[in-house]
Amino acid sequence: MESFKQYAKHKDGTYVSFEMSEASRKLLDNFVEMSLGLTDRVDPSTYHITVIYSRTPVPSAENYQETVKLPTYAMVTGYEVFPTKNAGKCLVMRLSCPYATELNSQLTKDGATSDYSEYKPHVTLAYDTKQDLDLQFPIPQFQLEFDKMTVDPLDPLFTPANKE
Repeated sequence: MESFKQYAKHKDGTYVSFEMSEASRKLLDNFVEMSLGLTDRVDPSTYHITVIYSRTPVPSAENYQETVKLPTYAMVTGYEVFPTKNAGKCLVMRLSCPYATELNSQLTKDGATSDYSEYKPHVTLAYDTKQDLDLQFPIPQFQLEFDKMTVDPLDPLFTPANKE
């Protein structure tokens, strides 16, 4: 009965993320403000790595919250522009985070699906930005810490909040 309740809770899919620590949020936000010159930025309280965004329910993801070993760390490897839900531009900071990649692979084996052919760990910096982006931004030379794992039912209407 419990697994049916979990499956029903995740009926629209499953979302798993690693949340950035407060210290790393402040450090990254300062870097973004001083070095990137973005006019449209997401609120730094939303900085995270999406581990899975699966339209297929994966209620077993909740079991990983008990075994995941955090904090985990990531290094920035570059920048990329992803399309948004409404054909806009989303600027992301690409990351090397072996632990997120490993967990994504495990959740995929558990049945998670993706809209994309390749998993690309990243932090969203600007969502639906109108700014012209040349992607020749400086790369921070500090690691980012992620200290919390979140597992939620997928909210297909979610969009990141902009910085006030």
